Amino acid sequence: MGATPGTDTVDEGFTRFSEEHAQGQLVPRIVEVALACADTVLVADGVDRLTGSTLLQRAALVRAAVLAHHAGHDPRETPVAVLRGHDVGAVAAVVGVIAAGHPVVVLDPTTPAARLRHYVEAAGATLVVSDAERAATAREVAATVLDPDGPGAAHRPDHVEAAAALLGSPADPDDVAVIVYTSGSTGAPKGVACEHRSILHDTWVSSEATGAYPVGSVVAHLLPMAFSAGVTPTLGALLVGARQELFDPRRRSVAELPGFLREVGADVLLASPAILRGVIASLGPQGRVPGLKTVTMAGETVHGAELAAVRRAVGPDCVVRNRYGSTETWLMTEYAISGDDEAPEGATPVGWAVPGAKLQVELADGTLADAGTGRVVLTSRWLGARYWRDPAKTAEVFTDNPDGSRTFRTSDVGSLGADGCLRLLGRSDHSVKVRGLLVEPGEVDALLFAQPDVREALVVGRPSARTGRMSLVAYVVPEGPRPQASAVRAVVRENLPAHMVPEHVVFLDALPRTERGKLDRSRLPEPPRSTAPFEAPRTGWEEVVFEQFCAVLELEDLSIHDDFFELGGDSLAAEALVSRIEALGDQAVGQVGTAVLASAPTVASFAAAVRSKVRSDRPTLVPLRPEGEDRPLFLVAGAGSAALALRTLAQRIAPGIPVLGLQAHGLENRALPDWSVERIARRHVATVREQQPQGPYRVAGHSLGGLVALEMAHQLRRAGQEVEILVVLDSFPPDPALMPVPRYPSRVAKLKEGVSLALTGIKAHSGLGHYIRFFRQGMFLQRRYTTEAYPGPALVVVAGDDVDAGARRQWAPHLSGEARVVEVAGEHMSILREPRVGPVADLVSQALRAEAPAVVDVREGRFAER
Repeated sequence: MGATPGTDTVDEGFTRFSEEHAQGQLVPRIVEVALACADTVLVADGVDRLTGSTLLQRAALVRAAVLAHHAGHDPRETPVAVLRGHDVGAVAAVVGVIAAGHPVVVLDPTTPAARLRHYVEAAGATLVVSDAERAATAREVAATVLDPDGPGAAHRPDHVEAAAALLGSPADPDDVAVIVYTSGSTGAPKGVACEHRSILHDTWVSSEATGAYPVGSVVAHLLPMAFSAGVTPTLGALLVGARQELFDPRRRSVAELPGFLREVGADVLLASPAILRGVIASLGPQGRVPGLKTVTMAGETVHGAELAAVRRAVGPDCVVRNRYGSTETWLMTEYAISGDDEAPEGATPVGWAVPGAKLQVELADGTLADAGTGRVVLTSRWLGARYWRDPAKTAEVFTDNPDGSRTFRTSDVGSLGADGCLRLLGRSDHSVKVRGLLVEPGEVDALLFAQPDVREALVVGRPSARTGRMSLVAYVVPEGPRPQASAVRAVVRENLPAHMVPEHVVFLDALPRTERGKLDRSRLPEPPRSTAPFEAPRTGWEEVVFEQFCAVLELEDLSIHDDFFELGGDSLAAEALVSRIEALGDQAVGQVGTAVLASAPTVASFAAAVRSKVRSDRPTLVPLRPEGEDRPLFLVAGAGSAALALRTLAQRIAPGIPVLGLQAHGLENRALPDWSVERIARRHVATVREQQPQGPYRVAGHSLGGLVALEMAHQLRRAGQEVEILVVLDSFPPDPALMPVPRYPSRVAKLKEGVSLALTGIKAHSGLGHYIRFFRQGMFLQRRYTTEAYPGPALVVVAGDDVDAGARRQWAPHLSGEARVVEVAGEHMSILREPRVGPVADLVSQALRAEAPAVVDVREGRFAER
């Protein structure tokens, strides 16, 4: 796509998007672009893609299904929810619902069902458009579930007929098109109703007026559509005539993102600062992401050092845009840096008001000023949002002006310079932004207060003095015996989105109060981080390692004697740390691997260990908990996973039993990998018999590691050795028909994947991509492994909440001895971490002690025998 010089018409036959379009409606413009781009891909998600034609057809099916169900209802007062993944089907569903004349409420599939039900009930919706993967959750959320793509779906109309149908329910520019829900300080969700004209104007501002993604752009879209920052570019790219390539960082590693950007030819990246930090960490100091013309980020403070790292990665030809907005106002300001522009020190400004907006600050005396420090206030004639079905709350912050404009009083405090440049300083209320998402801590308070073992609770945000990043701290006064911190976090995790889970839990005898009995927040203690004595780095090398620890753990400070895992580090953080150390290119550094961190988890010990140049004779063996007098448990890690991922489980297994981890050959030592499950098992058996020459043996494994453990048990038995117990943790049975088959968007992508697979362990891959390559290699081997039924004692644990739980339950034909299949709450990886790991460790401990397991309700976060 490209513009014809000197005209407002682009080559494909539709007019260039302009401010005048804001006087219209969303659907006619989307139809105009789609018809002109009938054979051009407008949306892709790595598996599926929509051309203009197929977008029209699929959206028309959604519209027809919604109208059939809601016949006789006033569509303007009857919202419809959409619950799908970050995929092309979600885009078609959003367009279809809006074309039916109904406001759309996009639901985030990672949010607990109980929370989603709050949104749906608050909106007054009774219908949710979903798909087969999320149908069960959708049924918990709404009375009626529609799957326009499922069995019995209507025949797709011709795309010209579909276009005509989509235009059959014309809307007024002031009608509500989208309702976006934010947190409420009282625990009630707050819906922001956004009209057609405001969305259209925001699209012009965000794309053409600022030049961020004009017609013909290829936009890498990573932001969840349930939030305002995600739904606006979803609609915006369609309105402008840009192609959007969807990438879900919650289901794919950010280490894959640079390769994805190159593969799809993206020239625009829309991402949060948190995601960009992950990308920079995976690339290493010398990594680059070529081809981008624009990177936009918003939602949290970006400091100068972070901005500099992003600019190094994208190069001088890319414009980096730090933006500020809200659900009520859409985009308000932008601070753009390009070429050799000098980067600011400290917190990056959010910049100047975008076209059509006027910024002011409300001073302490309540007057409005064009410069100074105070509450940020925005005025615009394009400001049309209101709180859905809540005129009182709308009147608190919105003002209608005589000239037809509207004013919105934000909850942000900022400093507005004489030149109009805005710097944000914080919030006027107790709200905080965590990972770029607004959190009302009072909502977490309300949830904790409702727990029978909690007398009082107060949740606050604590900023890092050095990075400015926020985390939540829960101060809890127990009612009776003190609960575990993990149990407090688990309650929040089960009911609220992940970004609302407190990072720290501090137990108090009472909350501090003033003389008048009011809460005294100034006297809340800082959350303790470690019991180790504090000591700063003593050498230059310790200083380097210290910086890497802080970066990976996102801490402003720590002692060189603090334990990496006690500070919250997990296997992914460990892999990121190892990648960062290797990327330093220090010739004095010996072999680095997560196994080194397992035995040397502090800055002081790790710094010494990686400089020792001592190479392990058994690089596949990782002592996860070497102490104990009993027979050891040999625990095999999954595909592409360091054995360190199993450390939390190992620490929770019954005392006295050593736990030794096993990982792939070549994963953390320079060597070629094994190319069959049988060869991996043969290598591990040799390592096991070096540690324990004679049986009985105890072997276990997670994911692919479960199949390797199965093969190890077969090989040990064939060698005349006794296998006391085989434990399989959420693995597919050895039946290729049950295992997912990879899907590729094109033959070229499949060929590239094959080449990448063949280079596993041969060609170096920067950052976390090394582990991803081993993961794909492991999946390749898994789909080619079969074996006879296992005749010995076995325990199979299945993560009951995982999407593949149905296939992973089908072990019965493959176990001919005394065996149990037990289901626990959680997903594939979460059962290895708090708070889900406890029941799994109990099951494994009982199997090792030959005890019968308890039978309790899986929905309470424990386990049930099936």
